[in-house]
Amino acid sequence: MQLPRLASPAFGPSHVVLTIAALFLCLFMYSYVQTATQTYRLHEQRRVLVHDVDELRRQKAELIGLKEYLASDEYLESVARTKFGLVRPGETAVHVDAPKQPDAARLPNQRWWEALFAR
Repeated sequence: MQLPRLASPAFGPSHVVLTIAALFLCLFMYSYVQTATQTYRLHEQRRVLVHDVDELRRQKAELIGLKEYLASDEYLESVARTKFGLVRPGETAVHVDAPKQPDAARLPNQRWWEALFAR
């Protein structure tokens, strides 16, 4: 009595179809991961740009306010009084000679003990 031989699996048409399907599945998964990564990067870039736009709008509003102040009569009068010593008719200008304030004992970037033990 002879034992039946086990047939070795042949690489048939069903195996070819499964191999091609597996390759397509891998290709689609790779494409999906690439698209998801690109979408994440774009959303992050958009978030940063929206933040930058908001900051620039805030700066613009601040500059518009400064421009309006510099064009006001109040600012012009303060400059005329402080820089040029001008006074309104009927006012008397007074100049006070105060003693000079001593320089700071230490510079802002200097440690406190360096001011005490200066070489």
